[in-house]
Amino acid sequence: MRVNFFIKKAPLFLTFVISSTCLGFSERNTSQQILENGLRLIIIEDHSAPTVVQMTIVQAGSIDEVNGKTGVAHVLEHMMFKRTETRKEGEFSKIINRLGGIENAFTSKEITGYHQQVHKNNLETIIKLEADRMQNLIFNNNDFEKEKKVVLQERLLRTDDNPKGMAYEALFAQAFLASPVRRPIIGWRDDINNLTINDAEQWYKKWYVPNNITVIIAGAVETKQVEKLIKKYYGSFTKVSLPSRKPQKEPPQTGQRRIRLSAPAENKFILKLWKAPVISPRSGEMTYENEVIRNVIAMAVLGTILGDEDTGVLVKNLVRGSRKAASISIGSSWMSRGPGYFVLDATPARGTSLIELESEIENEIKSLLRNKFPDNDLRRVKRQAKADQIFQKDSLMSQVREISTVVSNGRELNDGKKWLKVLDKITFEDIVSVGEAVIQEEKSTVLEFYPARAN
Repeated sequence: MRVNFFIKKAPLFLTFVISSTCLGFSERNTSQQILENGLRLIIIEDHSAPTVVQMTIVQAGSIDEVNGKTGVAHVLEHMMFKRTETRKEGEFSKIINRLGGIENAFTSKEITGYHQQVHKNNLETIIKLEADRMQNLIFNNNDFEKEKKVVLQERLLRTDDNPKGMAYEALFAQAFLASPVRRPIIGWRDDINNLTINDAEQWYKKWYVPNNITVIIAGAVETKQVEKLIKKYYGSFTKVSLPSRKPQKEPPQTGQRRIRLSAPAENKFILKLWKAPVISPRSGEMTYENEVIRNVIAMAVLGTILGDEDTGVLVKNLVRGSRKAASISIGSSWMSRGPGYFVLDATPARGTSLIELESEIENEIKSLLRNKFPDNDLRRVKRQAKADQIFQKDSLMSQVREISTVVSNGRELNDGKKWLKVLDKITFEDIVSVGEAVIQEEKSTVLEFYPARAN
């Protein structure tokens, strides 16, 4: 089971933008409906291979948790693989394995997702299995305590004993004061230790309800058959009133925040975060004229032009050029129910201090925004995005993941098609405008990481 980290830390615009939107599917072969109990069903007919993918999304993630109970969404994700009223412990995974299929699950800020891929002849089996655990999970205390230990070990590997994981956790906790995005998706260690089986059961009863679930089925299927099966296994699932979600808006940042962190590690590095615009359920239509939409996409283009691992300005000038840096990458959020962010991750070369590297990066960014970069750079980003749209169609799982991101953030299915049209209109002036508004020293949060000295 996976925990999606706070940030998709990637140098490519294609990685942190295209992989976060709905590009690969064909609208002609896609249908959606909402059952009487509120469950949302999306079907993608794609007969290019005799396989089918099912992804079931529960629209509740770490940003829906409360202080003292962080990590409950992820622990429950683990519990979903245990037992139900009709299935023994671990039977779900054993059946998928016998069918020659693959399965996994993940927890993110916004959602918890479960997915399987099997031969098309086993469609009914995976729908039946998933519907069963969505409705009939058994809460066994021994199971719960075992899974807590598994999650604590996972946290140890990903964060407590991982300098980069530890640093990102500290960075977000410092950068955000009010928003729940400041809390780690996996949860704080003490919170996990003190979670009870009742906490998990209440989370299940509160969020694992049909009017908070989306089922996506893609592959060699017939729409009518899928509709019939979903109604058969989810039809009696009772709709429940959902809890109200508090806004928890982040207050404006009024000065730079700076922290130092030290732990056993090989290399020092620096992380720098700025609050950035983000596309949310309230952002309006996906058009160039919409300022929020335009700014988010322009900011993503800026991230690519700066941090692309092959052609990025920072990489060319500081990694391969002056060799002040060993590595530089940029990542961002762009679609979320929470606040947005733009993060730079840089490791200096031997003999370069963190302060010197930070200054060099600042100068490169200012220079880029002052001096118009070649039109070829912008055209390259646009060509790359369009090419990736075609490549996405080769993977059923990619298509499903793209849709899951869009629907989990309250956006329309055709936003993927629309955002490419916005990208086509993005200009250098758009990039400069949002870049200057976002990348300001007094609005940044900086984490300096230094390897701990040996005793």
